[in-house]
Amino acid sequence: MSLSIVRKQSNVVAAGLALFSMFFGAGDLIWPLILGGNAGDKNFFAMMGLIFTGVSLPLLGLISMMLFEGHYRAFFERIGKVPGIILIFIIQAILGPIGSIPRLATLSYATLKPYLPEIVSFTFFTIVAGVLVLLFAMKKRRIIDILGLLLTPVLLASLGMILFLGFQNPPPAEVSSLSPSEAFSEGLRVGYNTLDLIASFIFAPFVLSHFIGMDYGQDPLMARREVFKQMVKASLLAAGLLSGMYVGLTYVASFYTPILDIGHAPEERLSAIAMHLLGSKGAFIACLAVAMTCLTTAIPLVSICGEYIKHDLMQGKGGDIFPLVITLLISGVIANLGFTGIANMLSPVLVILCPGLIVLSVLNIVYKLYDKELTNTPVFAAFGISMAKHFYEKITM
Repeated sequence: MSLSIVRKQSNVVAAGLALFSMFFGAGDLIWPLILGGNAGDKNFFAMMGLIFTGVSLPLLGLISMMLFEGHYRAFFERIGKVPGIILIFIIQAILGPIGSIPRLATLSYATLKPYLPEIVSFTFFTIVAGVLVLLFAMKKRRIIDILGLLLTPVLLASLGMILFLGFQNPPPAEVSSLSPSEAFSEGLRVGYNTLDLIASFIFAPFVLSHFIGMDYGQDPLMARREVFKQMVKASLLAAGLLSGMYVGLTYVASFYTPILDIGHAPEERLSAIAMHLLGSKGAFIACLAVAMTCLTTAIPLVSICGEYIKHDLMQGKGGDIFPLVITLLISGVIANLGFTGIANMLSPVLVILCPGLIVLSVLNIVYKLYDKELTNTPVFAAFGISMAKHFYEKITM
């Protein structure tokens, strides 16, 4: 095997692991545990719904954005310049300081709290964690290698140990009152709440930058095709790992949730399961897994949001560090809402936003592959229908 082939495979593995670690954040860890606990013996149907929206749709987003070579402004502005700018702002806010990042801070503190001194408050914890994330985010050129080759293997090993023990002679899953179709629908909804579809549009250009500029020894057209091929392989690797984690987490939760202390918060469920399986000292492994999950996801999110603030909102002013600090400060304030509070705030936005983004992705793929200029009416119709449906359900509840 030639050195160039080995290097390409290494790049694909690093990018695939990095993509997985960026996607697999707080929501991807907590929501499958909640879903599996609620679905019980109907977990297979719930899990299939989760994989459809939590894996297939992000893969759709990645592929559609890759066809635009990571230029997300061109991608979103296909529905118009102003609507595109508004969509980009909403997506950056959800993935950044009002959604994903504060959720990560809340989860990491909740799971590490039993092992922290009592004097360590949530505010102090978020400051220390923010400084650590800031130091990593400042090393933008090394983020993919740091995530893919260093932090992600630790994350996979930690979670893999918990799941392996969880499948050793587990108790039977509790009989659920949900029908198979209801469990599947619940899985679909949970897949939206992971935020992975939205994240795919921003993560694609971030990981594409890892391949672009490498010497493939070809003309520009062939080089672009090679980059696309490498990104597809990396995306499939990430999707496979994500699917495996969803299967393991939902099933372990369906087995053990009925015998756990029902007083635990959603963000404490993994620790509770690990405590049952491993005992007090062994449960520290769960805390390590959660901490690694939060760290590996927060680093690129803060970096991406900082770049957006710097270039789009501040027009290149303010330096490199100031936008990162602003992102972390806003995230720290929102984190005080707690995981459930943040989820309740984001849920209606996601219900309205995701159907339109799915339609936009499909139309953009058709446009790039077949050079067909399709009307944007279906995109706006999807946004309108989902918005009307949401408000109708609110009124009739």
